[in-house]
Amino acid sequence: MSETTVDFKLHPAQLEIFSSPARFTVTAAGRRFGKSILAGTRASVKALDPKNVMRKPVLIIAPIATQAKAIYWQWLLEKLNPFITNFQSNEGNIFLNNGVTLGVKGADRPDTLRGLGPYHVELDEFADMKSETWDAILRPALVDAKGTAGFIGSPKGRNHFFDLFKYADESGDPDWAAFHFTSSDNPFLDPKEIENAKKTMPAWLFRQEFLASFETGSSGAFLREWFKTTEKEPTRQVKKIHGMVEEKITGDWYVTVDLAGFAAVQTAKGYRQRRLDQCAIAVVKVLETGDWYVRDVYLGRWNVKDTATRILDAVESCKTMNLGIEKGALYNAVAPELASEAAKRKLFLRVEALSHENENKVNRIGWALQGRMEHGKILFREAAWNRDIEDQLVHFPSSLVHDDGLDALAFIPQLAKARVFQNFSHVEETPYWTPIDKAAGF
Repeated sequence: MSETTVDFKLHPAQLEIFSSPARFTVTAAGRRFGKSILAGTRASVKALDPKNVMRKPVLIIAPIATQAKAIYWQWLLEKLNPFITNFQSNEGNIFLNNGVTLGVKGADRPDTLRGLGPYHVELDEFADMKSETWDAILRPALVDAKGTAGFIGSPKGRNHFFDLFKYADESGDPDWAAFHFTSSDNPFLDPKEIENAKKTMPAWLFRQEFLASFETGSSGAFLREWFKTTEKEPTRQVKKIHGMVEEKITGDWYVTVDLAGFAAVQTAKGYRQRRLDQCAIAVVKVLETGDWYVRDVYLGRWNVKDTATRILDAVESCKTMNLGIEKGALYNAVAPELASEAAKRKLFLRVEALSHENENKVNRIGWALQGRMEHGKILFREAAWNRDIEDQLVHFPSSLVHDDGLDALAFIPQLAKARVFQNFSHVEETPYWTPIDKAAGF
């Protein structure tokens, strides 16, 4: 009796993903790359895998059930026909002669995904699903069978799919692998069709849909060309007795802090943690010319102790007394640790309690930074963190991109104004400061 086989045809880029030994693969690919063929093929092979001795089900999941059925149902029935014993069209179940069920499901019906304990899961267009579909339902379900998963889709901005892709790409976790392909990586697509689409689509949308770029349409609040960097702190030529000498432009250093939640940092893991807001610490020199030299912007998700340490490190690095921290419950949480660590370092600080002043985020950040950026009044020190801040600026005010660094920078005018005010007033008249060391009065 001859052995029954199925002929699955994949182009080279699809085959590269299919052949990955990683337990979890995340694929961002352009339109018409062949993502669904890849997912259907991989799910079919997993459903026929003799290593699945427990006969656990295999699932293909799209954002909604009708979408999943429209894309996969007929294709699977034709490809797997020799192995099918029965099927339930309404439930999206195909029963194979090896005892495995291949389910075609929708993330819009999460209850149908619970308790299945799958051997393998394919998530098609994961960017259009709620992250909880994976976090709360599917990932725990894979534990029993030590199951595998494939995520495929075209980017939809900087959402949970972006975070998952970055984790797979950058974490070094051997269980995860990331793949990125454009529409042109499908050798069966006519390049002229792609070029024709490029002529009529907004540039950012073309990059997203065909180049699989994780970006959002820019509001135009900040343009990329406004982002200016410098290798060193700004200087000017000064005439001395012995000739012209290059000196740093004088100014005042300021450190501003935009705090983020501490409790969630302790519990969130992996890429879920990457979705949390970040604490941001900005170190800025406001020059006598009115320009800003942004020496550092520290971004991270730290606990209370680490946050206090990093704040004081920033203060000491520029030897300033001008420290401002966003007031509120988070400040109240970090203040005792900040005071304790400052005492150990024999560092006495006076903290200006900063406020968003009930201003909406777009106006607040726009008014503080937009004009200065447009007129070249802000220079950023060339460093690795530049990319994050530039990214935040260009995509602002998208809800899909963090803007914590911008929040910290937007506090600089408020802190600078407060310091000027204090120079001409009694301390008691200043409304927003809290002493760290009450005994010393600082």
